[in-house]
Amino acid sequence: MTDILKKIKESKKKLFVGMAGPGTGKSYTFKTIIESNEFKGKKILILSFINKLIDDLSEDFKNFNNVKILTLHAFAKQELGDVDLDGELDDIVSKDYFLMKGANIKYAEKFYENNLNEDEKQFYTERKNFYKNKKELYSFNSIIYAINLFFSKYDDKIPTGYDLILIDEFQDFNKSEYELIKLLNKKSVIVLVGDDNQSLYFFKKAYPKQIRNLFADSDTENFSLDYCYRCTEVIVDATNDLIRNVKKAGYLQESLIKKFLYPKDDEKHKNKHEISSKYNQIDFLPSISGDLLIYELAQNIKNSIKDGKKKRILIIVPGYLKQTIYDGLIGKGFNIIEFELFWNEESNKVKHKNLIETFETLTERKSDDLALRKILFLYLDDEEIKKLLLEKKKIWLCLKSEIKETIELDIKIFKKVKKGKDALTHDELKRFSKVFNLKNILSRIVKGFKPIMKNAIEIEMTTVMSSKGLSADFIYYVGIDDRNMLDKETNNFTDQKICEFLVGITRTKEKLTLISLKDKNPKILEFIDKKYINKIEK
Repeated sequence: MTDILKKIKESKKKLFVGMAGPGTGKSYTFKTIIESNEFKGKKILILSFINKLIDDLSEDFKNFNNVKILTLHAFAKQELGDVDLDGELDDIVSKDYFLMKGANIKYAEKFYENNLNEDEKQFYTERKNFYKNKKELYSFNSIIYAINLFFSKYDDKIPTGYDLILIDEFQDFNKSEYELIKLLNKKSVIVLVGDDNQSLYFFKKAYPKQIRNLFADSDTENFSLDYCYRCTEVIVDATNDLIRNVKKAGYLQESLIKKFLYPKDDEKHKNKHEISSKYNQIDFLPSISGDLLIYELAQNIKNSIKDGKKKRILIIVPGYLKQTIYDGLIGKGFNIIEFELFWNEESNKVKHKNLIETFETLTERKSDDLALRKILFLYLDDEEIKKLLLEKKKIWLCLKSEIKETIELDIKIFKKVKKGKDALTHDELKRFSKVFNLKNILSRIVKGFKPIMKNAIEIEMTTVMSSKGLSADFIYYVGIDDRNMLDKETNNFTDQKICEFLVGITRTKEKLTLISLKDKNPKILEFIDKKYINKIEK
């Protein structure tokens, strides 16, 4: 720890790059830096893009008035002023581009890589201005692009008031997000940490080579955090075994060689050593699915908290299983927290949660152009939408009277459901079911997405992609079958799939239970020595 502080104090360089494996104390490192004599009371900014991580860091540093903790998007919003953010804007404008210009582009990917031509910029600007209400409107991607343009054009606007900027999870920053960090680095010293073996967000063009290159760059100072204080010894050993064996098999070839150690000789962690002795193997339940899966999860979870101590429990599952497990465990009397629906309708790929939020907007402003654009697919075909868009007038004014009446009816039904007391007529129920096409959607809208039962065991549930920044005493990693672990196109492992598994298992603070749905011998476990695995046949 004194190593990084010494480097910051003595080096003339302004960028410090740390490699930090899972559970190696990044928050502790940040806290030590902040509390050091060099930075005590000085103005510090912490940035990440993972909301859950920001929440945890905010809790860790809630008593530090000199520390500001923001997501990249919140920071950009702070610098650009009072603006609106909409997560669907890029997708909407991409669809508009296809309908109005006949070319298929994805604006999100354009923003990820800072790669827009003049025509694409102009079109996006025109459409976002068309859809904005009163404030400037951005997506989560375009706001990073916008702040980069702003700082590049007005160098004097780059903040100078921070004595230090700390960046977490840098391996998941894409080119556009990295450009923002470079701009901030002009005026502030920056310490960034990440782990190339935990790079998951390839879908947003975030690649591990970025942190690898920076770590090796002669213009930066590098450091590493080697000891894992989160996981038990078996998890650390199994993780090292996994990395060693996948490298032999030809994967993670560019991964930097780094230490990932269990602090066996550290007497300050006596409790962790006792837990490591208690849970000295990883449980594996093969071929468990359907009602048996729900039963086994329920029994294992109940057994894990028999001593009466409050434990944090996390279930990691493939997205397609979330609803089944959610309904099953709610039926068994558990509370599921941190739960969101990520289901896509086959025909339109619109998230039901977003659809509900859109109708919320329309209950307040039925002529809101962006909200109306999001639901046009329910009432018009593509040719009709194209014709409407090309008129470049307020959408509500362009709609035929019968379409307006149908939308008003749907808004009326939605309001009725939200009240939770007025019974729907048979026709209203049929209409509403057609719009949302989701089991139990009525009760979810009335009761919310987090039904709470008093004194019930609380469980968190998420996908492996959303587990970043989380940790729990007991992890149940469901669906480690080949169909989920192998790339669907090649039927082989990929670096990203291996990193996903690595991230999933290293959320564990006490006990890890792996569960396959069908496969008795999932291929991913071939990379881990059998001595670390306790296979429990049912």
